Amino acid sequence: MRKLAVLAVVSLLFAADAWACTCLPVDLDRDLPGADGAMIGTVLERSVSGETARYRFRVEQVYKGDVEDRAVVFSAADGAACGLELAVGQRVGLLLNRDGDVWRSTLCRQVDPADFLALTKVQDNALPSFNWGGIVVGVLVLGLGILALLRKRRTYSRLR
Repeated sequence: MRKLAVLAVVSLLFAADAWACTCLPVDLDRDLPGADGAMIGTVLERSVSGETARYRFRVEQVYKGDVEDRAVVFSAADGAACGLELAVGQRVGLLLNRDGDVWRSTLCRQVDPADFLALTKVQDNALPSFNWGGIVVGVLVLGLGILALLRKRRTYSRLR
């Protein structure tokens, strides 16, 4: 029992600092007025340099600020430091802060695009999903129609 107590004390002495990001859920009524910019976009590129991540977005909809069509947003590289954790191709809404000529955002300023759309009553500009099933069925129906026409044509040509 004594060894266990000594081990526990030694473990506490050598424990490293723990970092974790904690934030309130975004309330657009409360948080949007304080943001310098707000947008919905899709991640085109992510690069990390030291403790900073750089995201390049294809902006679909701007809700506030002078955000360009291809916006660059900087964040902490690690989610534990409240950095964005976005994958290339991911669609997200962000509240942005202007730092000189640079846009910045954090994990705590990330918004579901549907929340923006519900709040602002703006039409969703997202590209519709590709319907492979509909295309396959359409091609099959078209092919069967052409086949039926060819058979009818042969029948009529024999009657002449």
